Amino acid sequence: MVKAKGQEAPSAPPPSPSLSATTETGEEVVRPTPVADKDAEEVEAQPPAEPEFIQQARRRAYWQTPGMRALFVGTVLVLSVLLTAQWALFERNRLVAWKPELQPTFQALCGALGCTLAPIQRIDAIVIDSTALVRRLGNFYSFDLVLKNTASISVALPALELSLTDAADNVISRRVFLPQDLPEAPDLLPAGGSLSVSLRLSIAVGDSLPMAGYRALVFYP
Repeated sequence: MVKAKGQEAPSAPPPSPSLSATTETGEEVVRPTPVADKDAEEVEAQPPAEPEFIQQARRRAYWQTPGMRALFVGTVLVLSVLLTAQWALFERNRLVAWKPELQPTFQALCGALGCTLAPIQRIDAIVIDSTALVRRLGNFYSFDLVLKNTASISVALPALELSLTDAADNVISRRVFLPQDLPEAPDLLPAGGSLSVSLRLSIAVGDSLPMAGYRALVFYP
């Protein structure tokens, strides 16, 4: 007897798990097995967030590290130096009037920055201490006055205005003398110092407007 040889049929893969139910008519209904959501598993796997007080403590500890403290102190120092330099440049004229030895320093700075140095103008600090208008010969007069600086710093020399008046105190003639018109006058009046000025004038007024007095005042042009 001859027996036929054949290959053994491969075994069927195991059925996937499923849920089945039988209806009233006898039909079998297969329900799919629920698959776990991977995203939900990943979210559930994350550790819980730190409490707020721990996060605040961690931030405070970061700003209190030696490196951050050094950076903060360095920034404050740099800003302070820049602010002081800006103030000194803005008040350069007053500082030079207060400390004349600072003038070379500020002249160098202004040469680099394009600024200028000018004397302080304080007309309220200048007082006309005395005046005298004396006729010398014919129409020639001498006008003498003393200017006094009452401030504690040097101030710029002002201009001088001389007005001649008649008997009714009306101005019949006026002349202005700028600082450069005053003989041998300095550019600055020193703190608490005085300056004597003597001018030689030729005054010609008509007989219809006789000169009876004068007024003198100082101002900055």
